Amino acid sequence: MPWVHKIHTASIKRRGLLPWAVALLLFATSLAARILLDPVLAGMKFLTFHPAIAAATLLCGWLQGVFVLALSAVAAWYLFLEPARSFQLTESPSVGALVAFLLVGGFNIVLVAALRETIRRVELAKAVQETLFRELQHRVANNLQLVVALLRNAQRNLRNPVVAAETLSDAEARILAMSELHRRLHDGMAYVNGLEPLLREMLGHAFRDLPVKVTVTVSGAADLSIDQMTAMTLLVNEAAINAAKHVFSKGLGTRFDVALEKNEKGHLHLVIKDDGPGMTGAQETESGSLGMGIMEAFATQLGGSLEVAPGAGTALSVEFTHE
Repeated sequence: MPWVHKIHTASIKRRGLLPWAVALLLFATSLAARILLDPVLAGMKFLTFHPAIAAATLLCGWLQGVFVLALSAVAAWYLFLEPARSFQLTESPSVGALVAFLLVGGFNIVLVAALRETIRRVELAKAVQETLFRELQHRVANNLQLVVALLRNAQRNLRNPVVAAETLSDAEARILAMSELHRRLHDGMAYVNGLEPLLREMLGHAFRDLPVKVTVTVSGAADLSIDQMTAMTLLVNEAAINAAKHVFSKGLGTRFDVALEKNEKGHLHLVIKDDGPGMTGAQETESGSLGMGIMEAFATQLGGSLEVAPGAGTALSVEFTHE
């Protein structure tokens, strides 16, 4: 609502002397109006103070609202309650009027402070939604480019119908896997418990009934954006799909490890490895043209580049900075 944004924009930060000065100005204006209108408002001794209390609370905060309420009560007590120009209260109607003013003013402060907090939360939610929408648009664009790359890879194999059909089938399976994972990641509660439980859940689904011992260690991920956590999850998911197909389903390994930690340079270092025979021969060629291309794309989304470590097993690593 436009008026909500305008009120939030007009609100003054509670630090410093400015909100107190504004609150004092509002009180002085209400007092001046009450004095000028005294002949008309003789029976409504507190009328002009209520708008000042509400405005001070809305624009400056509840402390300033209480400040204006206190000043207004003292001023009205001294100037307008009988006996006038005295702090004596000898008449019960005057006592009742002062108590009623304090109660109504306090109630107004509570209501307006609640409205101010609601406005703040609405604006914060709006900003979060705008950020999430931009990240989603960016993520969708990146993954559409990835799908195009998969189809182009299949196109290169059209001269060999068998290889082309296998490549298209593999590409279809990966696109469906990414689609299913995206549905899970778009759940607002997906990251509520952090990145590690999400990775464990995803790996459990990727390996299903295969005899794989999974180890996940995550540290230093508190500053990651949702976009980075999503790219990392998709990268690990692709590595798990490759390992399940080429290693674990063939009984060539039993371990799959994922580790994310900060290095000595303050960068984040993601390492994904299995205890299989490593990528060699035809497997390396196949993965290099499809699976590796997918993982390199996600590594780029993270802000790093994918590296393959030499030695036994397949060890992939990405070094990147958190946003």
